[in-house]
Amino acid sequence: MESTFNEMDSIFQRTRNALTEFMGIITPIINNSTDDHERLYWHHIYEEEDHRSDRLNLLLPKLEQVMNKEITITENHGDFLHLLQDISLEKFGLHNFLEHLDLSLFQFKGTEFEEQIQALRDFTYDDYQKMKVILETLNQEFKGGIQFNTSIPTDEKAGIGESLKIAAYSHDHDHDHDHDHHVPIGQKPNQTYKKGLTVGSLKQ
Repeated sequence: MESTFNEMDSIFQRTRNALTEFMGIITPIINNSTDDHERLYWHHIYEEEDHRSDRLNLLLPKLEQVMNKEITITENHGDFLHLLQDISLEKFGLHNFLEHLDLSLFQFKGTEFEEQIQALRDFTYDDYQKMKVILETLNQEFKGGIQFNTSIPTDEKAGIGESLKIAAYSHDHDHDHDHDHHVPIGQKPNQTYKKGLTVGSLKQ
């Protein structure tokens, strides 16, 4: 169990750094947005990641307490159950971050930031797969104390119509680097950010 918490700590440390990097990329788009729709689109993504950063800043010290044996690992321990709930929420946050990165790849296709965002996307995908396994392990270990249904995204829920799911995030999807992206809301099919723009001057 100790190795499980060490692995989670590494994943959450990595994703906290990644989301900070990602927020830095999209900040100029918000600042230089040309209409309310564009500004709201990116503001919504930024705000979710900003809140996730705050949650991770609270979660990581708790994981450190577990690794230092300052919190008892038992399903009857209140603090530990709250920690498991927090972990469950951040597993879902990792899924949302993956979607945000995919949305951004549409916008940044062919620009100087595409490779950078793709790299963030690739290890985030791998980390999310690891977190699914970890949550299943914790669910089996502490099945009498808590269930993690709140961390199951729509794409993986039973009883949800397939038309409402995205295959790239479902259980049966095989990951590769060639994604058949759809155009996100608010963007025309041929609309991308111009090549060669710097982070400080991103405009359409």
